[in-house]
Amino acid sequence: MKREFKVRLGDAEFPVVAEGNTITVDGRAYTVEVTEEGQVLVDGIAHDVALEGEKATVDAESYDVQAIGLALAAAVPSPVVAGAAPGGAAARGGAEAGAGAVLAIMPGKIIRVPVEVGQEVAEGQPVCVLEAMKMENELHTRQAGRVKALHVKPGDDVEKDQVLVEIE
Repeated sequence: MKREFKVRLGDAEFPVVAEGNTITVDGRAYTVEVTEEGQVLVDGIAHDVALEGEKATVDAESYDVQAIGLALAAAVPSPVVAGAAPGGAAARGGAEAGAGAVLAIMPGKIIRVPVEVGQEVAEGQPVCVLEAMKMENELHTRQAGRVKALHVKPGDDVEKDQVLVEIE
């Protein structure tokens, strides 16, 4: 799916075209991937990237950034998220985020849950599909084990950092 939008970085504005893993900024193409650890690879070079509102921190440097014509969270591939919620925060729905918890990476709607309670899963196996901003985000487990609990079903609306699936 091809998406075209603009990004304002400080006072400068750049045209952006995103298609698959290729993002073209101001006419220059980059291959962008996100590792399971949440690190962003740009043309194979690892960068630590964090987005919060209209602030982007890349390799410990902060930038004012604004996506024009596209929600910022959709402009960056979504990392796989599993493990404790940031700051030890309790997840929504009453479940605490433990080491084997798979969390919602952003608010959205559950599209598929391809696992069942009691099912054995391999590390990296997809356990939930979350739709957010018209994009499907496949969420994977970071550990092998058994599905201890499912806290969602297809059609459920979820909040960021909500526990979706627990692996033990």
